[in-house]
Amino acid sequence: MGGRLYIYLLDKVPKVRDLKATLRENSRCGIGTLFLVDEALLPRQGETVKIEDWHQALYLLNETWIYSYALDNKEMAIHQVHFSPTPYADHFRVWYLNDFTIEACVVRSRSLDEGIRGHWYVGDLASSQYKRRINYERQNQRFHYNTRQTREAAAKLPNEQLIAYYQMLGLGHDASEKDVKKAFRQMALKVHPDVSALPRAESERRIKELNEAYEFIKAYHGWS
Repeated sequence: MGGRLYIYLLDKVPKVRDLKATLRENSRCGIGTLFLVDEALLPRQGETVKIEDWHQALYLLNETWIYSYALDNKEMAIHQVHFSPTPYADHFRVWYLNDFTIEACVVRSRSLDEGIRGHWYVGDLASSQYKRRINYERQNQRFHYNTRQTREAAAKLPNEQLIAYYQMLGLGHDASEKDVKKAFRQMALKVHPDVSALPRAESERRIKELNEAYEFIKAYHGWS
């Protein structure tokens, strides 16, 4: 396109105001901006995490993914880190597309009304053919929870995060609502900071993880 593209390697957690300032300065001059995030700063494959403001800013900038980089024997690999919605409020399931290859390098104009609001020139490494493929793959990463029928279908195909949460409670993924509630209460009585013999920091971490598991399982099945 005859334009210029500035690429920034982020090796520490960025502030949203700094990201916006960089975009504003470059876009004013018609220069595209591309942020690559050190993978050490990002969640691991398959994790379900609560979205942070800088995560949101970057994935909205890049159409629901973040471009990341990793150094291996002084060679750089560029990946896409995708964030798929879950039924758990403000939480997203993270998955990596590790076979990503650069098929195009363009500067696109994007207008955002959330995250980093404004009109920006953004660098893009994905071809249109690639985007069609990833849209298909993204759909296969999602479950839909709007109806009883789709909840039942999803329950028959539990994802990795759901299975992990059931295992945390010592249950199989086909456990009943009553069994889940009972297991949660029993384990909470053992690890709660007010009663546990564990160090307080460890106890607080355990009860937090336990609560997240219980809330995720309830939201997945639509239990109250």
